[in-house]
Amino acid sequence: MTQESMDISDWRAKIDTVDQILVDLVNRRLEFAIEIGRIKRASGQQVRDAARERELIERLQRYNNGPMSDAAINELFTRIIAEARILEGETS
Repeated sequence: MTQESMDISDWRAKIDTVDQILVDLVNRRLEFAIEIGRIKRASGQQVRDAARERELIERLQRYNNGPMSDAAINELFTRIIAEARILEGETS
């Protein structure tokens, strides 16, 4: 099927698939963060690393080629990082 022959339902189905993949990937990322939190606590380190968070967002903004704005990258990953911190702190 070519893009020209796709209708709105075809595009929505593609979006639904990508959304499911995104949820899976974000959850996988959060599982990794939980493990990092365990390692940090076991070695007596602070869970939050503000410098690492800033570096991560800056790197992702440099990687971003759009159409998502850098501000949206910041918002999205700030929220994902906040969720990771919650999980890192709550999981033993």
